[in-house]
Amino acid sequence: MVAVIGAGPRGLAVLGRLLAHLGPGGSWAGTGADLHVIEPQVPGAGRVWSPDQPEALLMNTLAGHATAYPDDSVRMAGPPLTGPGLLEWSRERGLGLAPWEHPGRALMGRYLAWAYEDLSRRAPDGVRVVPHRTRATALERVPGGIRVHLESGAPAVTADAVVLATGHTDQLPGARERELSRFAEHHGLVHLRPGYPHEAALDRLEPGATVLVRGLALNFFDQLTLLTAGRGGRFTQNPDGSARYLPSGREPRLIAGSGRGVPYLARGQAPGAMPRGHRLRYFDAERARQLAARGPGRVDFRTEVWPLIAREAGAAWYEVALRLRPGMSRLPRAEFLERYGAVEHGSPRWAALLAEAFPDPADRFDPAALDRPLAGRVFPDRQALGSWIRRFLRADLAAARDPEQSPLKAAAAAIAATKAQVRRVAVAGVLNAAGPRELRWFRGFGAHTASGPPASRIAELLALHEAGVVEFAGAGLTVGTDGAAGLFTGASPTVGGEPVRAGALLDAWLPGADLATTGSALLASLAPGGLARPHRAGAGDAAVPTGALDVDPVTLRVRDAAGVPQPDLFACGIPLEGIEWNTAIGARAGGNAALFRQADTVAHGMLTAAAGPYARR
Repeated sequence: MVAVIGAGPRGLAVLGRLLAHLGPGGSWAGTGADLHVIEPQVPGAGRVWSPDQPEALLMNTLAGHATAYPDDSVRMAGPPLTGPGLLEWSRERGLGLAPWEHPGRALMGRYLAWAYEDLSRRAPDGVRVVPHRTRATALERVPGGIRVHLESGAPAVTADAVVLATGHTDQLPGARERELSRFAEHHGLVHLRPGYPHEAALDRLEPGATVLVRGLALNFFDQLTLLTAGRGGRFTQNPDGSARYLPSGREPRLIAGSGRGVPYLARGQAPGAMPRGHRLRYFDAERARQLAARGPGRVDFRTEVWPLIAREAGAAWYEVALRLRPGMSRLPRAEFLERYGAVEHGSPRWAALLAEAFPDPADRFDPAALDRPLAGRVFPDRQALGSWIRRFLRADLAAARDPEQSPLKAAAAAIAATKAQVRRVAVAGVLNAAGPRELRWFRGFGAHTASGPPASRIAELLALHEAGVVEFAGAGLTVGTDGAAGLFTGASPTVGGEPVRAGALLDAWLPGADLATTGSALLASLAPGGLARPHRAGAGDAAVPTGALDVDPVTLRVRDAAGVPQPDLFACGIPLEGIEWNTAIGARAGGNAALFRQADTVAHGMLTAAAGPYARR
């Protein structure tokens, strides 16, 4: 008997691999088993991919990339148990998706729910999939296994092996967040705390009300959709082809800012075509292997990993820039690119080469400006800032729709391609104590440049700004309170004049996973009960907590309080952010997805533990 706690995409993948190992050709073929699946939401879809969320919310993955089943590209020990990807599944139902489309999140949820039912139906003789539509609240080690306590008094499940595939769980609010909520309650204001857009009480934001918004990433675009088109507004086209928004009159007035002060950049993708991607030259698999082979705490991200990323992105940027404007460099294109590929990013030789080729710094690839485009800029008021951001977004939109002619989108594709190598280095445990902080920075930088919304969302944002529904508050946004006026305030060093004053605050962002502040009763109980410990990065006294649940990185067995990997308790996905990296990324068809490889490792380990000394390998 085994228990899978959490049945979103990762729990679903573990279930699939358990069934594969128990089925024909598997190491445990013919073995009877009960597979308990504990998930309070729709099994397969889980919380994030709820099939009931509004249809207007889009995936950030292309239809041709989304799948719930491993394919021939996945290198794993167990036998295959395959099925249709989202694209094939949708076509079988006459939905007419194109591979380059961004499907609705609800559609993906329906596909994942179908995949769960499909796998359950394919369970071999003697194997039962037992669903529990409730939440696990605690684990207890008992003679003969692990007891899983369930919410609302449901009978506990005692299992021979358990995997924690809990996905995104709530985080407890910090002191400042609690203070803002108390202020809102005292003054009769609205404070919508961080969370999933389809779960947010957006109906509390009244038509015409001024709403201060914190966050301009993907969560923001979902909230924006629900508050505009979701309230009856419509997007049409102007004669020049640009988007135009026709308000319903039910929209609030949104004033949005963030640390960067600008939205995530649009994904580069020509209309009606799949993105071409990028072939790595400098941060390739061999270079990642060399870094991963170093000892614990021996690799510094900023001086050894980041230069490889920047070199890869810079080479892509200059290749396109010099093809479009060969006269911008004092050196011939071929000579510059050859010399650029031979010097380390940030080195004296690199600086000398750029000075020789590009006397004007404005002609050089500048990752810092890409990361913080408003740094050093000050505008007299929000109107002036808005004019600048409109130009910024229009340029980004044009680049996204014609990425082959954009140095920016070439660099973004290169940055996206390096993420798999960064993950290999992170998982190897070789980064020093600064690693967790640097990885958090790069996750944000990589998301901003290379994992932003579809270009259509940027076009819609421009239309909403021009319609007066959205304004921008600037970079380095600081939220305060005005007790005398009974309002929230928002100030930015980017913008002069009076601060924003609003009767509502919308936190349009998701907090990162952290075992120390988790709102999950289950995860919070593990360390105090001795069944787990927090992970620390770095070596010796310099080690720092990462927020992750500590596991053996190879077997994914959870380490107990003494640091010993337990043979019957596993974890995968979001709770491991800090050991793993970028764990929110799902499986990509044809990409040897880590999600499936990890699921296979976990399933094999669980069945080994459940079978005890009689396990067949």
